[in-house]
Amino acid sequence: MANVQVVWRGPVNLASGLGIASREYVSALKRQGVNVKVGGSLGSRKNSGLNKRKVLIYHQLPRKLNFAQERKRFDRIILNTVWETTRIPQSWLSKINKFDAVCVPTIHNKIALRQSGIKVPIFIVPHGVNTEKFKPANKKYPLPSAKGRFVFVSVFGFQHRKNPEALLRAYWEQFSATDKVLLVIKTNGYARHETGQWIRRQIEGYKKKLGIHKKTAPVVVMTERMSPSQLKGIYTLGNVFVLPTRGEGVGLPFLESLSSGVPVITTGWGGHMDFLNHRNSFFIKYKLQSPQISMDSKHAISRRFRSLFSGKGQRWAEPDLSSLKSQMRLAYYHPELCKRKGRQGRQDTKKLSWNRAGAILKKVIEMK
Repeated sequence: MANVQVVWRGPVNLASGLGIASREYVSALKRQGVNVKVGGSLGSRKNSGLNKRKVLIYHQLPRKLNFAQERKRFDRIILNTVWETTRIPQSWLSKINKFDAVCVPTIHNKIALRQSGIKVPIFIVPHGVNTEKFKPANKKYPLPSAKGRFVFVSVFGFQHRKNPEALLRAYWEQFSATDKVLLVIKTNGYARHETGQWIRRQIEGYKKKLGIHKKTAPVVVMTERMSPSQLKGIYTLGNVFVLPTRGEGVGLPFLESLSSGVPVITTGWGGHMDFLNHRNSFFIKYKLQSPQISMDSKHAISRRFRSLFSGKGQRWAEPDLSSLKSQMRLAYYHPELCKRKGRQGRQDTKKLSWNRAGAILKKVIEMK
């Protein structure tokens, strides 16, 4: 692709799932021989390189791009985005329709954008997972309290969409202090005040609100920054990964867990349904409803992001608590089933490389 210059504008320095995806897409494109420059611009089309097509890939929320300015610099402007509910915010509609094309990682995303009124071409460019980095042989995170216990692991940002309250409630109500279980939560806040101490206070306050005063099955909450090797060990520490999410554009931790040979318990709706199935996962029943219903509930304990998820016509999945309990109980009483699903998940993720994603994205870039 010597005749194409790509500029990638995305959060390549963030530690979040979005940041990981941004870095991996850029690396995958470079391995495909694409000339990619991260950030910045190229000046005007006229002066920035003879006979080269200039393509901007914008991997950000579609709110701030100055199209009048960027059209002078680029021949083609592509949005790479992701969404979690049934519809995008109404204010994004006119902005997205100004792009030449949109890339999304899952079928769920494409349907949401089309239902929202997006008219420009939409291409599915999936996420991948590094199966050499996330693998069953990775050393388990050293946690003495996990010894001899069936370990439920969960990795997520402490926000309402991830549904931490249902995870905690189901665990506390399903298991007792006499059960050989452990729930390990790796999480983080989104603002300066949302420290580890604040998150733990939210969790303890919720426990009291539920009227649970007796000793319960143990929960370990980790909020500190971890090294890549530590995070890899969190996955392999688990017998099963559990997250009763209300909506995922993709769900990168699901991919990382499966690649680590650990099966998933999650809601049967969202972008993750492109790669999760009954052979590698346990699914929670759900109903679609307005996000505002759960946001206004007394059970809500984490950041809501109302401005994003409270728009007209938006819906997401509300997992059924009894179904979540049932799936957690099933996994606990059938550890061999977990191992079998985990082995299948490992095999499934071997087909989901970032190189595959880069090859698909390269084809989109080459289109006129």
